[in-house]
Amino acid sequence: MTRSVRAWVCAITWGTAVAVVPTNALPQPAAEKPSDVQLQTAIVRAMQTSPLTAGSLIVVHVNQGEVTLEGAAATPLARREATRLAETVLGVKGIRNRLSVVNTQTAEVPAEQK
Repeated sequence: MTRSVRAWVCAITWGTAVAVVPTNALPQPAAEKPSDVQLQTAIVRAMQTSPLTAGSLIVVHVNQGEVTLEGAAATPLARREATRLAETVLGVKGIRNRLSVVNTQTAEVPAEQK
């Protein structure tokens, strides 16, 4: 059984009820846009939970809602999945996918990074 609960706002001035309205009738502030850090966190979490992108080396950059994906995806499908996952996050304005497809199991780390 589902119960519906409504909240009411009542303004009282000197003992006289001035207005009684349901709270859902009050104007709601515009939803705040997520910050770049919030967008980046949401995208990274989505990529960590997807089996296609979890093993990829992907760096997510966000600047004013514009997302840039850099690094290496394990397969072409993982590269496409990274874009798809970023598109599902509310607040993302655009995506630049600069991922290379590299087999992360056989890739070598350059000598200057060791």
